[in-house]
Amino acid sequence: MRMVSFLACILLGTAARAEAPVAAEAPSKVSRALEKSLGKPLRVAGEEGFVEGRLLETSAQFLTLDLGVSESQRELFPLSSVRELYVRGRHAGTGAAIGAVPGFLTGVILGMYVCRIADDSTAAKCLPVSGLGGVGGGLVAAGLGALIGSLIPSWDKVYERVLDGPLLLPPLRAPEKDWVETAEGQAWPITGQLGLFVSNVLTIAEPSDALGLGARVEGLVQLGRYVALGPEVAYHHLFESLDGQPLNAALFSFGVLMRATPRPSALTPSLLVGFSAHTQGQPVTYSVGAGLDWRPADGATFALELRWHQFNLPWKDGRQLTLGFGTRFFL
Repeated sequence: MRMVSFLACILLGTAARAEAPVAAEAPSKVSRALEKSLGKPLRVAGEEGFVEGRLLETSAQFLTLDLGVSESQRELFPLSSVRELYVRGRHAGTGAAIGAVPGFLTGVILGMYVCRIADDSTAAKCLPVSGLGGVGGGLVAAGLGALIGSLIPSWDKVYERVLDGPLLLPPLRAPEKDWVETAEGQAWPITGQLGLFVSNVLTIAEPSDALGLGARVEGLVQLGRYVALGPEVAYHHLFESLDGQPLNAALFSFGVLMRATPRPSALTPSLLVGFSAHTQGQPVTYSVGAGLDWRPADGATFALELRWHQFNLPWKDGRQLTLGFGTRFFL
């Protein structure tokens, strides 16, 4: 019996040693990802929602994040309360894949067309030229897609408690310059916002009441943690007046928009103030409005904006009411 017990202990010890690297594999991947993200944006999902900030330090018990513009905004997050971790990534690979397919098909078609027109050749003889055109078009479009994708940030999940188990991290510390920037009141790096919206418009007395559908693009530069300012462009097709008369008019709008928000959270309200020039109705208007962003821990940000455009005093001359729904990227 002693021999049996001795062999059982050896087998159990061997099994425990074999399982140890597997259990440590997930934390080591997280550690490598966080080491590359020191001083950069990090999204932490906890029991009460998520928080974004600049990663300053990790230890066996805590994560230290810079959440604002002063040293008092440094916050410690117990590792036991962390459900998920996300690091900032880019969509360069996705953009390249999206661009490569239509670029290849366009190159094939153009190559075939140019060959047959220029040399009056048959389709069979133009296949090599068409193939080269496809390769060239695919490479060019993939490069353009990668460039555009690199400008669009994403959140890449590097840890999930349900799958990876308890969060175990070694002591890591961001470079001293990141700590100095925090102490001096410099915000963590969000440089801009890109908003893409499907939009509809109701024009009132411009010169008639009408409905329109279109799109809006906002490119805002972050002036501080809570305020962003930049240009916007919108197009609406006015297709019907409220008295039933058909319309076929294009409404282009070009303007400047200021967006002010509190500290970002899962649901973030915003105040919108703008000034725009239009190709239909009143030539210029100011606007005021409100928005609401829904930012789930994993996935794109969904945005809703409602704005009132006015020419001069309220309830005089032409007016516009716009409602937009879309997404917002933080660069």
